[in-house]
Amino acid sequence: MTRYLLMISLVLSLVGCGDDDVGPVDSGSDRDTGGDTCGENGVQGDEVYGACTQRCTGSQITTADVCIRPPVVLPMTPDALDVNRVGCSQLESDGINERNERDDFCDEAAADARPNLSCMQAGMFRERGEVQMVTMYGVVDIFGNGTDADDILVEVYLEGPDGQLGTLVGSATAQIEDPCAEVDNVIEAGEIEQTRMIGFYSIPNVPTETPLIVKSSGASDLWRDIYSYNIQALNDEVETGAPPAGSCASIPTDARWNYRARIISGSDWRTIPLTAGLVDGVRPGSGALAGEVHDCDDIRLEYAYVGVQPEPVVLTYFNDNPTNPLPDNGREAGTSLLGLYGGLDIPAGPVRMAAIGRLDGENVTLGWYSARIFAGAVTTITLRGLRAQQVE
Repeated sequence: MTRYLLMISLVLSLVGCGDDDVGPVDSGSDRDTGGDTCGENGVQGDEVYGACTQRCTGSQITTADVCIRPPVVLPMTPDALDVNRVGCSQLESDGINERNERDDFCDEAAADARPNLSCMQAGMFRERGEVQMVTMYGVVDIFGNGTDADDILVEVYLEGPDGQLGTLVGSATAQIEDPCAEVDNVIEAGEIEQTRMIGFYSIPNVPTETPLIVKSSGASDLWRDIYSYNIQALNDEVETGAPPAGSCASIPTDARWNYRARIISGSDWRTIPLTAGLVDGVRPGSGALAGEVHDCDDIRLEYAYVGVQPEPVVLTYFNDNPTNPLPDNGREAGTSLLGLYGGLDIPAGPVRMAAIGRLDGENVTLGWYSARIFAGAVTTITLRGLRAQQVE
């Protein structure tokens, strides 16, 4: 990968990538044979979105009413930066807790595999399953740095119109004293830099096949709120029957769905924008957007390109460190192995994001979602292919 990044730097220095009016080395086909409502934008699969109102400048592409810089294409190896699935073997491990598909959204079978985009193809869109009530359970992961994730309040809401918080479904406080709490190791340069505990929670009577918003909050002197969108308990992810032998005592015994909530420390709220070049931080009245790009199997994707509307002051991709992700300001080739992006300093209110990638010589949609920015907080949107409610 280092070889490719060096090639990218050389190519971009020749074409002046810092200028928004300069396109990639090779934009490929500029035709969208699917009859895209955004016009001939060269993005396959986004026809179902609907009409676009955004008019993008320079070489940017309009898709799902969002402007995105086109993927980088290297002239000598045009497929080298094609969007691909991240293998569990590629993610740095602490040597104790091995990376796995359920917790780390990685491909246990292979690295650099072809993404599964079937759920974004006409005739293969997901259909909504029958709603059932389950118990939602899991731990509260810490995004980056922070102390033990204890006494973190996890609230589940129905998603309302324009990303508004709808009806409160249920809530619980995650505790590190619970027998199902987990040890979380922060890794830096292959070494365990910090060991901390992340608390466990359990919330009954959560509907499946339903768009949800999960809010995580803690003591204001330690944490910042996170509002997570595009959260659904799909029926094929529901666990039934007795928990496996050797499971911790607090795992629910009824129909259940595992979800790892997220919280971010107040220190990272201040230092991440600074690392990304936002010297004055996120302004009062504004918030941040972050998330990952996954395929239809919920596997992280590398070399995905993201756009956000309204445009953030800074849009950044992150490094490859899963326990201490930081902005990688020099990264031009889309998402890293974490599939992680960030939009910093966005006014409170409705927000929309979309992603594309390069595959088989064409630009393809990787999905889109609409949510809401809250002042002084982080909104997360992780794309997981199109959801049933996004397709008429």
